[in-house]
Amino acid sequence: MTTSIILHVEAGEHDRSECPTWLPLPPGCPDEPLWLVDEEGSTRLPVQRIGDGLVFILDRLGRGQRRTYRFETGPVAEGGVRLTESKDAVGITVDGAPFTTYRFGEDAVRPFFYPLLGPTGVAMTRNFPMRRDVPGESTDHPHHRSLYVAFGEVNGVDVWSESSSTNTGRIVHRGWESFVDGPVSADFRERLDWVDGQGHPLLNERRRATIYLTRAARLLDLEIALTPARLAVLFGDTKEGGPLAIRVNSAIEGKRGGLIQNAYGGRREPETWGKRSPWVDYSGTVNGAEAGVAILDHPTSFRHPTYWHVRDYGLFAANPFGISAFTNDPSRRGDVVLVPGQTLTFRYRVCLHPGDAEVGRVADRYHDFAHPPAARWE
Repeated sequence: MTTSIILHVEAGEHDRSECPTWLPLPPGCPDEPLWLVDEEGSTRLPVQRIGDGLVFILDRLGRGQRRTYRFETGPVAEGGVRLTESKDAVGITVDGAPFTTYRFGEDAVRPFFYPLLGPTGVAMTRNFPMRRDVPGESTDHPHHRSLYVAFGEVNGVDVWSESSSTNTGRIVHRGWESFVDGPVSADFRERLDWVDGQGHPLLNERRRATIYLTRAARLLDLEIALTPARLAVLFGDTKEGGPLAIRVNSAIEGKRGGLIQNAYGGRREPETWGKRSPWVDYSGTVNGAEAGVAILDHPTSFRHPTYWHVRDYGLFAANPFGISAFTNDPSRRGDVVLVPGQTLTFRYRVCLHPGDAEVGRVADRYHDFAHPPAARWE
């Protein structure tokens, strides 16, 4: 059934293809499955309600173009992005295909996503140490667990590595604030605590993950909001950390022929490590296919564009704190003191794609994230 709500979408300065698009919830929006139908009636796009907003995937719109849609109610779209929760993990599928599993059990020093599969099903992160039976994999740095959040110096506590040291911190899952899946996306919001080696709280975290129904690439948004648990917290100037980090599949490590690229044309570790950039991409050949993974840093993320701790041996981390190490200048400090009542917020999009950064349209994906289409209803 057609509603009275009309939506106008403008591509702006960039071509759009499979672009996640958000808009505020229109007044009087029906609480039924929704679709967008263009003026010709040739395109129908499922729409999903999440919180006080709506999200849809803009299929294609050229630079400078506009399109008008009407809202219709109708049957629930098939497929979509689905979450399956167990005691200590959340399985995530996109259009019926496995994408990743978010693992937050008590045995984990900190939650992580593993495996992380690209749009063709290729694994883009290392199996070790979750699996130790994969021939040819690198086995260094066992704390590099696929895709994870961590940092190496929080009030002097190491919340990056994993050891028996009393100075090794943990990130502990405390519960869900919301947990939604549907025809367009899946979205969960989580409460966590960063604690020291004795379990004393350092930080409270609110983490949000959003996964979209896109087929040419896999897209995962992560928002990480940190506030002091009790006392002021010092984030130290160290290269050892993220807050967001990936350990790529061993087959695409730079030392094995993989390619690191950034938004400014930097190529390989010497031109990308310790440099600032809105995004960095790591690509290579996995099981005979060219594929890559990028992290995109949103303009509203802390200290954008971030610095990058990206190595030929396969580590890949957005790190806005380790400035003295990255610049080799002890007088340039990246330390940050966070006092009670303040929040540090980081926003990233992880993009898994075929080919290298050019083939995977990483620059376009960045603009979709940082400068999305304008969408307004009437």
